[in-house]
Amino acid sequence: MSLEIRKFITVSTAHVSFETAALLNDNVNRPCLGGTYGDYGWFLYARDDDQGEIPDDLWKVFQWVVQQGIDYVVLDRDADHIDSLPTFDW
Repeated sequence: MSLEIRKFITVSTAHVSFETAALLNDNVNRPCLGGTYGDYGWFLYARDDDQGEIPDDLWKVFQWVVQQGIDYVVLDRDADHIDSLPTFDW
């Protein structure tokens, strides 16, 4: 038996714009977007193979996450900001 172990990281929801947040809330059933994380944010698979319809701000988060060797990201309103990522005040 081979277990597959994945990593995730938690970062601030401030790294996505209000518009992207609305998109995430409206499209939680899309495979690349994942789903809600309670009332606090979203749990997402950090894909970096094809930007497709992923907004630029979220794409930058995904790229940063993958560069860290991590597979998933939790965007949480109470999490820390990452200095190298843009932030949005909403």
